[in-house]
Amino acid sequence: MMQPPGSIFELCHVVDDIDKAIAHWINSMGAGPFFVGEMTFQNGHRYRGKPAVLSMRVAFAFSGGLLIELIEPLEGDESVFTEVLKTRGPGYHHVMLREDYDTGYARLSAQGFAVALESTTPLGERCALFDTQTVNGGFIEVMDLHIAFGHLTEAMAAAHQTFDGTEPQRPLAALFATLKHEENLT
Repeated sequence: MMQPPGSIFELCHVVDDIDKAIAHWINSMGAGPFFVGEMTFQNGHRYRGKPAVLSMRVAFAFSGGLLIELIEPLEGDESVFTEVLKTRGPGYHHVMLREDYDTGYARLSAQGFAVALESTTPLGERCALFDTQTVNGGFIEVMDLHIAFGHLTEAMAAAHQTFDGTEPQRPLAALFATLKHEENLT
């Protein structure tokens, strides 16, 4: 069962070795399987208010009802992920809340938190990470979860329910392929 509305839906760690981090999360935390892929966004990304390149290797898996995200910044990345890895090293980065993007964006802005990263995915999902380091040591993410991300997370949650340790790393592209298949059915 995934987290209910109004709660923390995702926990993200920034890492310098995603394969080592995946092994830790599977063996020590009961997460898995991880869906892994590389992503580079040349456009549509703003880091601390300025256009920048977002380039990372990312892995997603569930541990119970909580989505785990691991991010390893790649060469050329200009983002809060590289910023944290350089200043603090690997570890906690952010949580994502399960709430409407506009509602969360307005609420966090009204609380005085600055947007550190803004992005729009190729599927049109808006994403913002607010700098909340002074109160929680990291960031809070809000995202459009209703476009494609909801379908993808449901598929990952189903894979977690039947995960027996085999095929611990799976291609993230395979999830997107199921999304395209689902879109073709409608």
